[in-house]
Amino acid sequence: MNIPATVRTHLADSGGRFKGRQTEVGKSFEETLQLAGLALEQVVRPILLRSGKHVLMALIRADQQLDLEQVNQLFKREFSLCNTAESVGILQGCDPQALPAVAAPFGLRAIMDTAVAEMEQVYFAVGTAGLFIQADAEAFARLHKDTWTGHRIAFEHGPQGQEEREGMRRKVQQLNDLPAMPGIAMELVRIRNNPYANASELAAVIEQDPSLSAQLVRYATSPLYAYQGKIESVEQAIVRVLGMDFVQDIAFGLSLGKAFNNPKDGPLGLHSFWRHAVYAASLTQALCKAIDFQRRPSLGMAYLAGLLHNFGLLLLGHLFPEQFNRLNRAREKYPDVSLLQLEQKLLGVCHTEMGLWLMDSWDMPREIAVAVSAHHNPDEAGDFSTFANLVYIANALLKRHGIGESDVIDIPEAMLARVGLSFEQLESALGTVLADQEGLDFMASKMAS
Repeated sequence: MNIPATVRTHLADSGGRFKGRQTEVGKSFEETLQLAGLALEQVVRPILLRSGKHVLMALIRADQQLDLEQVNQLFKREFSLCNTAESVGILQGCDPQALPAVAAPFGLRAIMDTAVAEMEQVYFAVGTAGLFIQADAEAFARLHKDTWTGHRIAFEHGPQGQEEREGMRRKVQQLNDLPAMPGIAMELVRIRNNPYANASELAAVIEQDPSLSAQLVRYATSPLYAYQGKIESVEQAIVRVLGMDFVQDIAFGLSLGKAFNNPKDGPLGLHSFWRHAVYAASLTQALCKAIDFQRRPSLGMAYLAGLLHNFGLLLLGHLFPEQFNRLNRAREKYPDVSLLQLEQKLLGVCHTEMGLWLMDSWDMPREIAVAVSAHHNPDEAGDFSTFANLVYIANALLKRHGIGESDVIDIPEAMLARVGLSFEQLESALGTVLADQEGLDFMASKMAS
């Protein structure tokens, strides 16, 4: 059996008795379980959580849902869910469909839900898709000598709830069900790929949408640019103030919002969503502009990252209006509970994950995809982390003024060092953006209308 060496050694050293069950690999973990003849309640699955540099493995039954809020209360930390890429990076050598329910071989600690501790027979994956190990309660306990036990960290879901969540996952994974990129956005991509395109051609595309045109002209006259002359057309905004590259990025991002049909009211409705989005976009751009010129990334891409980072919420409302309304009501009722926690508890899928699927289906730049998927992660430090870090900072700053859905207001010094900014520069950028609240609110109202 092709078990990763670290896991195989741990199984052997524990002294327990184990049986292997090999089966055909399905399109998902759940389908593989069915092919193996196993029920969800027979299987233990691991969920990796991160808080700063700390990584924790939670062990729960596969038919249950992790109660992240309870874990955070137990450890007095703010854990967030690791995405698939992060999990595979931590559990090296393991298939993403078969993450092993053992922590020690990877230098991790684990917490085990009481329902797992009460199981007489346990099945769990060991890193190779299609391979499951069977263990009795004693053998499984031997594998987890240093595991925290005695805590209820998962909650039950009835068959209907489980079926609903898996249906959501299947639907968003079928890329042909995702909203198509709007026509204007596709025309903007065509112009970007044409090295001979000029400001007149770009303006002609944008002017097909009067709302988009008004927003761009208004943006060119904002305090962010302090332009003293008069701007009366999109072409003037391009030539005199904004420039081709930036206008392509901002117009592209604004036009993408036309793909969705979502409720307007509530803390997650379009009015709140677009107000947060345009403020986050402007502040992310202002922060980017404050970075030393020698290492400064694209201002247009920074704006786009801030504008699109929560598009997973738009996709959720577009594809699953009933579930979105449920989440919207819960967010209104429990404003102090993390949005990620509410999503995980109610839906079993987070807006960061859904946003990443959307960005991948639209073939967006990798920097934008990472900003969408990792803007809640204070430790994101990979090759494409700059925009994710800038969006994290922008959201934390805006939260201090009651704007947006961030769960934090503190900004790690390590993150500031990564992007090359000081606290003084943050406050300066924030002040510049807040000086144009009237203009930003105008843009948000246009987008939500």
